[in-house]
Amino acid sequence: MSEARTRFYLGSYTATSGGRGEGVSVFERQARDGQWKLIQVAPVDDPSFLTLTEGEVHIVSETAAGRVVSFTNSAGELVPASIAASGGSAPCHVVVDPASGSLVVANYTAGTVAVLSADALDPARVARVLPLPAGTGPHVERQEAPHAHSATPTPWGTLLVADLGTDRLFEVAVDPITLEPSFVGAHALPAGSGPRHLAWLGEQLVVAGELDGCLHVLSHSAEGFALDYSVRACDPSVEAGTGETLLSHLEVQGGRVYVAVRGRDTIAVLAGSEPDGDTATATATDTATAGRLALVAEVPCGGRWPRHFAINAGEMLVANQLSDTVAVLPIDPATGVPGAPTTLIATGSPACIVFA
Repeated sequence: MSEARTRFYLGSYTATSGGRGEGVSVFERQARDGQWKLIQVAPVDDPSFLTLTEGEVHIVSETAAGRVVSFTNSAGELVPASIAASGGSAPCHVVVDPASGSLVVANYTAGTVAVLSADALDPARVARVLPLPAGTGPHVERQEAPHAHSATPTPWGTLLVADLGTDRLFEVAVDPITLEPSFVGAHALPAGSGPRHLAWLGEQLVVAGELDGCLHVLSHSAEGFALDYSVRACDPSVEAGTGETLLSHLEVQGGRVYVAVRGRDTIAVLAGSEPDGDTATATATDTATAGRLALVAEVPCGGRWPRHFAINAGEMLVANQLSDTVAVLPIDPATGVPGAPTTLIATGSPACIVFA
């Protein structure tokens, strides 16, 4: 088991969008009682996603103007460093590109991906913007245009941008000198899937379909990505929550896949198994192979609308946006299944959790 980390950063939705959060909150665990304590709140409008570089915290401000707000960490305290344009409206995801060392931002409403320096102390950072190609999907209200939802590095030095609006993954390369992004390729997903977050499971790519409630498992070759199979991330025969099945965050730990399911207010756990025709939604190219993902468990998330979660040393912390809580769920070391909350941390409209 990895050493327990003693600090996490929490982004939230603020009054700007009707949320109840106050900005970026910093929590520390006190060794004497094991409880998480709020030690600082840094005011930022709608800080819905964040990432870390050495000694710095970078946050997207998911507003119409679109900003990347950066802080340095000085003696354990967040200190404002710089603010830069995100390259489009409603930025909802930011990641560090290992190949270029830059920040890559997905601007949801604008349908753009943007690249900028990760130097928080640079007051003149400029976003290099790459608009996603035009397109639509079958969900009229959600897929009327491109909507960049996340960017995920590949092992070979590019990034995959999930376009919820057009059911495609766009592969992007970033020039390490100029930081200019360019398209390398495009990879289609099932119509109406609405790709949101991605994670690597060994050499396979797992895509959370926000709109169809499925995980889509892809393999990569010289020809690009191919869909191996799709599997439902919940048991539709069991009623839960509002009945909606909107997948959000996705994470792989110990060979298991964890995904948050909004509407049902659950965390689904999937793992490799022998082929079982009852658990998967097969595709035309699907073949029965050992090791395909199957649903192991679906458990309550400890609140309402699990937007994001983070796993650390046998615990899962879930940002339950609509219940204004972060739920601390212990993970069974044998099964990998989260249990009932041991703690509920009261905090307004939590959106994203990152351990320091």
